Amino acid sequence: MAPAVEPTAVNFYTKKDFEGEEYPYAIDADVSVTGELNDKFLSVNVGSAAKVIAWQHYNQTGIYKEWEDDHPDISDIDGLSRFRVVSSDTRAISFIFKDSTDGDPKQYSLKVDARDVGSVLILSDDGEGYRLVGILPSGGPPITTGIYVRDEKSKVYIATGSIYFQWNASTKQVDIVEDANFPKQLEHKRTGDSAFEITLVDNKPTE
Repeated sequence: MAPAVEPTAVNFYTKKDFEGEEYPYAIDADVSVTGELNDKFLSVNVGSAAKVIAWQHYNQTGIYKEWEDDHPDISDIDGLSRFRVVSSDTRAISFIFKDSTDGDPKQYSLKVDARDVGSVLILSDDGEGYRLVGILPSGGPPITTGIYVRDEKSKVYIATGSIYFQWNASTKQVDIVEDANFPKQLEHKRTGDSAFEITLVDNKPTE
């Protein structure tokens, strides 16, 4: 059984099953796990009002995880190097990028200038892992995020534009709101409260 933890806190442990040394953090912590602790956290206990957004690598790439409750074994992240502690009602917006134009796997890239995350590059049909592209607190203001689609073979940009994210108070979800800047070469489909499948449906560059 996991030890007790304050609602707004999380405790990491250097061994599985909440054993070993304990390292406490609170909401708003933004941590790069340096020195001897890098890749050494193996379990986490999360308070009821908190959530952990975690990355395998310092630059917020590699395996990405969200932990909202107790996890006696977090070794599937293959070494924790970076994490943020946020309130439990914060939505982590994530994308997976698909291609329906019969291109080769990884032929096209979707670059997202992500809020609170930085620039994220997602390749088409590159496995089933989602990538974090933004963070939106419950009831937070809308986010406009720049996106760029490129053919990695020809190095030609197919489309540039933006995606507009908005909090939906009735569903407690994040919505994508299309506007004039949403590239016509893309379609989007919801796959979770704040997760979306983005599909390239036309590889003809915008004139």
